[in-house]
Amino acid sequence: MRGAVAAGRRRRLRWSQVTAAYGRTCLALLGMGATAPLFLTPGLLSGPRLGDLALLIALPMAGVEFGRMTPPLRAVGWVAGLFLTVTMLAQQSAVGASFDGGDAAFWFRWIAASLVAPPVAGLLVRDEACRRLFFAAVLIGAAVHVATSGLSLLIGREVLQAVGLASPRAMVTTAAAQVRITTLAEHPNAAMAMIGLAVPAGIALARGRWTRSVATWAGVALALAGFAGTLSRAGLAAAGVAWLARIAVGRRWRERFNVPGAVLALCVVAAGVLMLQGGADLDDVRFAERFDRAALADNLAGRVETWRRTLDQAADRPWGAGWTTAQEMGADRAASVSHNGYLFMARTVGAAAAVVLLVLHLASVARMDAFTPLSACLLVAMLAEDLTQGAGFVFLCCLVAALVWRRATPP
Repeated sequence: MRGAVAAGRRRRLRWSQVTAAYGRTCLALLGMGATAPLFLTPGLLSGPRLGDLALLIALPMAGVEFGRMTPPLRAVGWVAGLFLTVTMLAQQSAVGASFDGGDAAFWFRWIAASLVAPPVAGLLVRDEACRRLFFAAVLIGAAVHVATSGLSLLIGREVLQAVGLASPRAMVTTAAAQVRITTLAEHPNAAMAMIGLAVPAGIALARGRWTRSVATWAGVALALAGFAGTLSRAGLAAAGVAWLARIAVGRRWRERFNVPGAVLALCVVAAGVLMLQGGADLDDVRFAERFDRAALADNLAGRVETWRRTLDQAADRPWGAGWTTAQEMGADRAASVSHNGYLFMARTVGAAAAVVLLVLHLASVARMDAFTPLSACLLVAMLAEDLTQGAGFVFLCCLVAALVWRRATPP
């Protein structure tokens, strides 16, 4: 009898070890897939990415972690998945369009992410080691992304494309003396949004005096390097908001404000910008033109017009129009751009889902704990760019939404 009990305990121990290893593997893949969307089929324009593989591998977590999740997290994933499935079916019924590979990939990402995010959220809140692993993977992915930009200038984009480290649409654009580099992400704004996540990831990895942590400054350095390549103002702003959010969280938890650390931060950022502006092979006006008042006003006017057009589209089809490429829209291809992740979601997934996601993201920011910098960074990035397309950001959107039901986690 005792032997049978001992054998059962050993089996349970082995199973717990297997599930723990499986969970850590999923966290590493999901974290890295969010900032380094590597191509699994090099050279294929719309091929699957690392984030898609991570979601597929992590799907069983909805069952494996079910018993360890809190009641709200147990319910929210299945409710969201059911709602998204009904939305997809309603769209196909109303529009009458054929269901192609692009539609399948788009809806797989949303439905899978809605099921995977709650167990991942529960794991991150419960286990500090898992939380550090996830943010370390995000930081490493951002470093890989930045490295591909540098390598594209050294060895050429064709070599990177052959091994899945660059998109077939990767390019170096030169317009108005503004050189912008993309590799894994097709658009500079999307690339900087991914790289900018290095700042909240580095902050989350820091311990004690976070302004003096190597991880924090590694994230800042990656964000500055990403801006040097992409010139994306929104991504840099999102990274900066994550820093400010961490200061606010420190006040909420009555941390002593580190004045020397704050001064050091300002000096390092200012020095980094000056060094980038004076770097070799860079036009002197390259950075200044990105912050020119007239250029900013023109950019804002264009974005406001785009937002109005997207709102009209969402009003015409409150259930959403589903996934449509610029090529499919033909002469109306400009209408495929929203310059706002929530408006893009309203146009594609539906207005109700977009409103719920925005409210949950705002609530997650308001929790003022260890996850607030990530939530704030994602919120600002989403307000500025169409990010609810790739698997990595779709998962992060669902994760931040699921984290609303977390207990307060000290920084």
